[in-house]
Amino acid sequence: MARTALTPQRFATTGLAPTYVTPDAAGVSFKNSGKQLLHVKNASGASVTVTLKIGATVEGQAVTAPTATVAAGADKFFGPFSDAYDQPDGKDNVFVDLSSVTSVTVACLTL
Repeated sequence: MARTALTPQRFATTGLAPTYVTPDAAGVSFKNSGKQLLHVKNASGASVTVTLKIGATVEGQAVTAPTATVAAGADKFFGPFSDAYDQPDGKDNVFVDLSSVTSVTVACLTL
């Protein structure tokens, strides 16, 4: 399965009504410029673990990816993301995994 590629939606002084999508079970990706925020909305009856994949290595060793929990019926914002989160694909993509996508929606927002 492929990750859901998110298009960053730009904040505006006149307002932003973001569009949310249900992510693929493989997770989501988006182009990183250091100004993106990921909004995760969990409408399910159980908590969801969000894993922020780090693309950088230290002396050739992978760095443990941070995780956070979004409680049932709650939402959280993540970011902005430093270039340490850019995957080594040369495209400056951030990868985020979700433990479940049932009743979960996401949006990538940018300044």
